[in-house]
Amino acid sequence: MARIIPSVLGLTLALASASLFAADPSTQAPDPNTQAPETSTQAPESAPESSPQTPESNTQAPETTPQNAETSQASTAPKGQAAAKRTSNYLPANEIKQITIDDQPLELLVRSWEGRKKLGAAIILPATNGTADAPGLMAFVRRNINAAGWASLSLTPPTEPPAPNFATPATEVTSAGSAQLSSPSNKPSQKVKPEQSNKHLLEQEDFLVKSMSQLDSVGTDFPGKRVLITADQSAGLLISLLSQKKIADPDVLIVINPYSEDEARNQAIAEKLAKLTMPILDIQSPDGHPASLETAEQRKSLAVTLEAPNYRQTTLALNLDNESAWQNCLNAIRGFAARMSGAN
Repeated sequence: MARIIPSVLGLTLALASASLFAADPSTQAPDPNTQAPETSTQAPESAPESSPQTPESNTQAPETTPQNAETSQASTAPKGQAAAKRTSNYLPANEIKQITIDDQPLELLVRSWEGRKKLGAAIILPATNGTADAPGLMAFVRRNINAAGWASLSLTPPTEPPAPNFATPATEVTSAGSAQLSSPSNKPSQKVKPEQSNKHLLEQEDFLVKSMSQLDSVGTDFPGKRVLITADQSAGLLISLLSQKKIADPDVLIVINPYSEDEARNQAIAEKLAKLTMPILDIQSPDGHPASLETAEQRKSLAVTLEAPNYRQTTLALNLDNESAWQNCLNAIRGFAARMSGAN
């Protein structure tokens, strides 16, 4: 009996503790039904966080749209406008002017004097099919002649017609030709018909006459002498215009490797150059165009024969793709321009 009573009392205390533990809400296990409201209240909190992202993604579209539109405008813009836009990416804004030729805006690059010398302006016309800042010798002269007291006005040169493509069908390769070659075997084949070539040359000359006529308004900022510097086919075109009195004579003319792809015009360059009355520096390089090398000796001898005043021909010892030759060429131009213009 003594052993039974403690056992009964222990069981009674255990039952009483269990009932009290069940009655205490803090000791109860979490009910899944009560968690649902907590989860549902968190969902609205996450929804506002994700919803503002949607407007942000929508606002990015207008940022890319103008870029796409700008690209499409550049691809459809006239050639002159596209070139002006590309140049403005790396040139100072104060160097870029524009002139309009036949309703097409074209570049005119202007650099002022550097230092105290203010002798005048050098008008620079790069080779055809280039730009006003075509890389190479002419761009080097444009940037470095200013320290000698010459402002530089660089024009956009005329363009060349696209080269024609000739294709022969495979079935005709083995067929005999129906006509004989009209050009000599030791001369290159003509790219275009003579009448088309002459028409394009006249268009190029007209383009240059209109371009040169618009320099007066810009040149008023740089009073003094005028030095005209040009190269390659552009030189051939300007020699023709000067001989026809279609543009005003400069105080000094500098021509570098002058030539024309038209055979008759190329042979006429020597006589036209010799008959000009302004001081002329004729620079010929060993790596010049074959058409220019062909007439180099004739240009020099004819000028001596006709007693052309102040004609000088200089042969560069180094190729024009070498920057040290550019400096030699610039030195020759600076010295001749200052001496012959009387603007020392």
